[in-house]
Order: sequence, then structure tokens, then C-alpha cells
Amino acid sequence: MPPPASSSWTALLRPAPHARRRLVVFPHAGAGPDSYASLLTRLPDDVEVLGVTLPGRERRPDEAPGTSPDAVAHGVAGELAERAPLPTVYFGHSLGALLAVATARARPGLCDGLVVSAAFPGSRAHPFPDLLESTEGLAAILARHRLPADALTAPGPLSGRERLLAHDLELTRRALVSVAGTCLPVPLTALAGTDDPIVPAATLPLWGGFTSGGFRCRLVEGGHYFPFLPAGRRALLAEIADALTAAPAYQATGT
Repeated sequence: MPPPASSSWTALLRPAPHARRRLVVFPHAGAGPDSYASLLTRLPDDVEVLGVTLPGRERRPDEAPGTSPDAVAHGVAGELAERAPLPTVYFGHSLGALLAVATARARPGLCDGLVVSAAFPGSRAHPFPDLLESTEGLAAILARHRLPADALTAPGPLSGRERLLAHDLELTRRALVSVAGTCLPVPLTALAGTDDPIVPAATLPLWGGFTSGGFRCRLVEGGHYFPFLPAGRRALLAEIADALTAAPAYQATGT
């Protein structure tokens, strides 16, 4: 059964009746948070799990796809600020990692730590950083995912799933540029797949420049979607659990 429709950015993926901590999940391009529900079932029972839904999927099927990093960041942060304050960690995979950083930057007091995986650490780490703000840069990103350069505009034979992915890749392009130069005052853990054909493992240490609050990085066997394999899932859950445990016992301020 599909999730009930909603225009909200965030939704409860897993309730915790006696929640003491919170995890906010930012999915990869083309996906919604329900893709991560089973992945995160083995987190401790006192962890409330929220998922971020972009337009055009799952709970927001009737909305046109396409948005901006600022819209996501302020939309998600605004909804989190209305919830009961809890020590909170953001987890984002690929595009989701960039959106997690943007959201943490928009309202720093709501986030106590980040875990990011399979993502370029901003535009400076990208293979063609100088092109990212051009149509050529977008075309190159689309091509890497076997999509035509006019995937956002042409009335051609693209499926709804492909068009959704194209809009998310445009969001990825904008987010890479947007988060460049960000430095957050919270701990950040970055993971990468050893055989990721999209994000080279060599870029992993560059995530250290995004935090002044402590950094660790870890290579995990697998490709771009290593968290969805058994070994990758175990590694990711261990890092998320550590980040949640390290989150301050005091409640986030929301400022």
C-alpha cells in the first residue's frame, strides 16, 4: 500500500514511543525515504526515524518533480523545528548527503551530527567543477546516468522514473555548488564504497573540510549503493549508531 499523500517534506518512517534520539534520512537521487525503512530497522528502539520526501514520489506523487537546495533545506528544517527537540543526526546518501549538509547549514541548532555516504564533497571534488554551473555540466551529469541532455525539457520517450531522476540530478548539480565552502560545527562521518564508479573513494577525506566538530571516514566494500548490501548495511548502521550515541545528551536548541 502506498504511503498517504502529503505535501510535507518529512514523514515518520519508524516511531519510537519513548524516543531519546532522532535520525533524519535524506535519500539518493530518484528515490524516496521508504527505500531506507527496512535498511534502518536494526537501530536501537529509542531512535525515532524520519525520512525526507522530495516532490514527485511516495507521499508527494501529484507534485511536479524539481526543487532547489534552499527549498529543501528550509522546508525540512522548518518542519523539524516544530517537532519535540531531540538529539538529532542527519544521514544522507549521494544526493541526500548534499541535502543533509545544506539543511544542517540552514538551521545548525537542529543537527548534532552527520553521516554521509557515496557523495562528492562539494563541487571542488567533482571531475568537472568548472562546468557545474553550465548546461554542459548538467548534460555531463545526465550522460553519466544514461539520460539525454534535454531530459528535463524534451517531450521524448522518457519514463516517469527517468524524468524524476533527471530532476534529481539537476538538484544534485545545484547542491554540489551550493554546499561548497560549508563548514559545520558538528561531527561528520563520511563513508564511500571501494568500487564506486560514480564517486571515487579518493575523494572521501575531502569531507573533513566540511566540519570543525570532528571527522572520521571509512571505506566500505562495494559500489555506489553499498548500504543496501549486507556488509555495507552493517557498516552504515554501526556508524549511525555511533553518531547517535555521541550526540549530546542535552536537547538540540532549534536556533
